[in-house]
Amino acid sequence: MNKIKIALLLAGVTIIAAGCADESSNYSPEQMINHAIAEEELPAYYAESTSTIDGEETVFMKEWRNGDGRIRVEAENEAGEDRSIAVNDGTSVTTYQIDENQATVIDDEELLEFNQPSPKEQANMLLDVIKDSHEISSDGEDEVAGRDTYHLVAEPNDENSLFGKMELWIDKKNWMVLKMISWTGDQKTELVYTKLELDPDIPEDTFTLEIPDDAEVTNLDDLADTEEITMEDAVEGVGKPFYYFPEGEGMEISTIEKFDMEGIADRTEVNIEYTKDDMPYATLAVFKSPEDLDEDLTMPNQEEVTVRGLEGTFTDTDGLRLLHWLEDGLTYSMIVIDPNVELEELQQLAEQMVLAE
Repeated sequence: MNKIKIALLLAGVTIIAAGCADESSNYSPEQMINHAIAEEELPAYYAESTSTIDGEETVFMKEWRNGDGRIRVEAENEAGEDRSIAVNDGTSVTTYQIDENQATVIDDEELLEFNQPSPKEQANMLLDVIKDSHEISSDGEDEVAGRDTYHLVAEPNDENSLFGKMELWIDKKNWMVLKMISWTGDQKTELVYTKLELDPDIPEDTFTLEIPDDAEVTNLDDLADTEEITMEDAVEGVGKPFYYFPEGEGMEISTIEKFDMEGIADRTEVNIEYTKDDMPYATLAVFKSPEDLDEDLTMPNQEEVTVRGLEGTFTDTDGLRLLHWLEDGLTYSMIVIDPNVELEELQQLAEQMVLAE
């Protein structure tokens, strides 16, 4: 799982919903989570919410979903700035940054799967994680957005969990999470729904978005081009010889891909997929280090380590195990898939890297 997918996963928990339940039913916390995962998702709705990170800037959001995949989301901060509109018309997603007069379009089916996930998909992503990785308890009942809710508290079993402590306020009638407070590392995020209308009359033109003629429009399909290549092509793509893990002792290279990125990140990245004993093992990503590299970028539960005699970092949390270092003008990131591999083994493996020329 790369950082893009993780970011999408964390961003995806803006709203969680499932089908209807009997308000008088007496569920345990575990049963509430299981029901939320198993039930059908909600029909059309209109909602308003606020989202705050670390008690600082608050984002106000309005959301329309018509139940057949069409979505409109409008957002702005408390100063009325950073305004954006995102519309999914069923075949493409267009996001317009009003203040910057810039728009992006996604119409690739594979990319659409990761954009504006449905309430049910979001529920599965989050609830599937915490039901196994957290101890869930009840903290009574409360009212949110004028609706009766169950208040649940989820404490992580592992202090290095990517998702830390969470508090959830779940609608008694439809299992919708109307309020959530979560901690990821030292970061606290609070999401609160202030208004919810089920089955509203949504005009058809809600799911159309007119972009000004003078706006800068980018199609995300054009920002990246991926192809499977040889090791010689990989060296050419990176622009210089680089180190990689040689095959041996059950470890084999399954694929080598070149990922050409333009626009947001202008670079060529090479990803080498490894298997060990015919099972997914790790992915090695290599690219030229940008001149404006942000040295302050950190991940939750990140620790400083030594890799090949150089300063590096290692992140070990639920869903992500990443060894990262810079060497001779190149950025190396090893995303570990096998959960049984220890840091020491990765450091020893790094010492055995050979130069691809």
